[in-house]
Amino acid sequence: MGKGVVSDTSQLCVGAARSKALQEADVILLLGARLNWILHFGLPPRFRSDVKFIQVDLCAEQMGANIRAAVCLLGDIRVVVSQLNMTHRQQDWRFPASAPWWNVLSSRIEQNRQMTEAMTDTSNGPLNYYAVFDELNKHLDENCIIISEGANTMDIGRAMIPNDLPRHRLDAGTFGTMGVGLGYAIAAALLCRDHFPQKRVVCIEGDSAFGFSGMELETVCRYKLPIIFVIINNNGISFGQEEEDWKEAFKTDSTLSMSPTALLPNARYEKVLEAFGGRGYYVKTANELRDSLRLAFEERNESSMLNVRISSTADRKPQVV
Repeated sequence: MGKGVVSDTSQLCVGAARSKALQEADVILLLGARLNWILHFGLPPRFRSDVKFIQVDLCAEQMGANIRAAVCLLGDIRVVVSQLNMTHRQQDWRFPASAPWWNVLSSRIEQNRQMTEAMTDTSNGPLNYYAVFDELNKHLDENCIIISEGANTMDIGRAMIPNDLPRHRLDAGTFGTMGVGLGYAIAAALLCRDHFPQKRVVCIEGDSAFGFSGMELETVCRYKLPIIFVIINNNGISFGQEEEDWKEAFKTDSTLSMSPTALLPNARYEKVLEAFGGRGYYVKTANELRDSLRLAFEERNESSMLNVRISSTADRKPQVV
């Protein structure tokens, strides 16, 4: 979806107010984006019923898919945007920073920032997604290549981990295909090894997503690729079970009493990487997370894995619209 084309840290980026922006915009310029499930098919209540779409796409068959566009511009995005910019410069017009619409979006961005900041505080409980991503951000350079897949891991990571540069994030994408993460990471690491040796590749996996292609760790170690893996381990798919609940399930028929989304509690995924020669860290506290990340980013010759145990009931923040 073009993450990084406009830096997530830019004052003009309203990703933190995405729902509000989509819900109340009267005109939307689509640059190669598809009105599929990711953008709620362009339909109410996520969009105004009278919203006008200006659609720019290279594929003629995508024009008007799901929603009839007010204007269709068929062509390469770079060329079309250059033409739009040329016309815009001739008119010398700027959207005023004091406009009410911009004030509404700025207020919502600040509201979401405060909610997210509150969720990073885990001083009174186990780690959650927001605390892990907040600490990880402190170690990431702007030119890191981020690989991400999972359920909550990928969705929350998109919002929490900023991209300052285009083409520096790979995830499961439109079809939500789990199992692509390690392959993406290997390809990115080979590219960086040969052409961008200063770039780091960081692969962030949900524990279930990691299971789809986890044995590719052997490939990682065989070629000595210094990938940093972060496994967000909540004992399950979206939600898991704590060890006490797991033990309780075995007092009866566990195939009936156990949640089908639950995985083995406290699984030591980092041991798999260690078996192939990489470095593994089992993380349960904020201090362990900080120290393990420091060690992983200092290592430039071997792969590292942080198996980060978070609350099995950790969830995303409530959506504000």
